[in-house]
Amino acid sequence: MSAQVDQLSAYLDRGTIVYDQDDERGLFRMLFEGKHGDLRVAMIIDESMLQVFTHPANKIPASHRQLITEAITRANYGLKLGSFEMDLEDGELRYQTALPLGEDFPEDDVIDHVLYVGGAMIDRYMPAFLSIIYGNEDVKLAITAAEL
Repeated sequence: MSAQVDQLSAYLDRGTIVYDQDDERGLFRMLFEGKHGDLRVAMIIDESMLQVFTHPANKIPASHRQLITEAITRANYGLKLGSFEMDLEDGELRYQTALPLGEDFPEDDVIDHVLYVGGAMIDRYMPAFLSIIYGNEDVKLAITAAEL
């Protein structure tokens, strides 16, 4: 195990966060409850980077992937930390954040921000994505409404 893996594990333990850990890959998995369903979170850490991927439970249907591509492009514009991504092959939607690591491991409040921003962004924009998919809402109007 690397020092970064040990320190991230200690951070999660201090926060009493339930997680599964793959030491060899520097991978931590956890599950949180969001406003619109479960959120699966994967944290990957190595010598130089901490990445956090937050996935909502549902995938985007093939018939709506182009519209959601436009929606996430509109949502991403102007975001300061992280971005939405979608796998066009299987419809997996996720929010990614990353933090470069230096010699000193980040303080807990910095990791808190990187860990929880994905869930907050999914909670904010998921109603817009769902209204586009199931309510035939105009993409621009749906994203504008999410940002009010």
